[in-house]
Amino acid sequence: MKTDTYLCPGCDKEVAVGSRACPYCNPPQKARKRPKPVASRSKSSWHQESTAEGLHLPDEDFDYDDFVAREFGRKPHRRIGIKWYWWLTALILLVLIIMGIASLGDW
Repeated sequence: MKTDTYLCPGCDKEVAVGSRACPYCNPPQKARKRPKPVASRSKSSWHQESTAEGLHLPDEDFDYDDFVAREFGRKPHRRIGIKWYWWLTALILLVLIIMGIASLGDW
């Protein structure tokens, strides 16, 4: 039984389908032993990493309203609501549904 192969895009040699890598481009490496983890001191949940230093995060006196005004302008937001014609359409449909149910009751 012949196994399926494909051409390696790196070296144009045939490689068996399902192999992890091309044996010609990436020769198998020797198995390395994993280093044993060094016992480190336990960190409490509130401990900050040193990588978080110098990120220029906002201080405690951060003014949210001022930030929103600077980001989005000082214009008030437009009012979100349903237009009057949608209310009228819903009312007409409701009346038609009620009339349809009432006419089925007489049938």
